[in-house]
Amino acid sequence: MAPDVYVVFGFSNHKRDNYKVWEEGGVPPDFVLEITSATTQTKDQESKPEI
Repeated sequence: MAPDVYVVFGFSNHKRDNYKVWEEGGVPPDFVLEITSATTQTKDQESKPEI
């Protein structure tokens, strides 16, 4: 599971299929954006943050 958009400052900008915190020195993203819609709102706002 991954957010729609994330930004991590101070790391090289190369193509990643996903960002794994444990493979990036334990550094979490500095900014995370999840875009929601009426059909995914409950999942995006309730289920995903718990995970």
